[in-house]
Amino acid sequence: MIRTAITASLAALTLGAASQAQDFTLSAGYEAADFDAVEFDTAVFRGSYFFNENFGLEGQLGFGLGDETVDVLGNDVNVELDYTFGAYGVYRYAASDSVNLLARAGYVHAEVEADFAGFEASEDDGAFAAGVAAEWFLDDANGVRFDYTWADYDDSTQFYGVSYVRRFGG
Repeated sequence: MIRTAITASLAALTLGAASQAQDFTLSAGYEAADFDAVEFDTAVFRGSYFFNENFGLEGQLGFGLGDETVDVLGNDVNVELDYTFGAYGVYRYAASDSVNLLARAGYVHAEVEADFAGFEASEDDGAFAAGVAAEWFLDDANGVRFDYTWADYDDSTQFYGVSYVRRFGG
């Protein structure tokens, strides 16, 4: 009984210390997606994990917040961004105790739907993407992130965003 209690206590302490050693962030916010001919408003969610002080991985998921109307040969076509997702390698430079500058490169995928006179079509495509960001932390755990990402679709696409960041560990 005492061995079980000691083993459980040591396991809890070890797991607690390991979780504190990680550098993990979650963020949520707004992103404008400029697809050359049409712009979309999106809600964006992001998770980042850093292996050390400078290098990490990031995953991102975005959802369109509404329709846009595009004029195609004099006809109004409703266009909607269903989702975007991306995976990136990230380099982080700590400019100060509260400011991080980031550079990222990876892959982004998006799906767009169009509707005209009852006919619907959807298209999805992936592309290389690269961007920069700045994080400003108000305290040890809470911050704001401003970012810009360029994606190499047939027409270049640009994403501009601002989000709340919550930092865990590190």
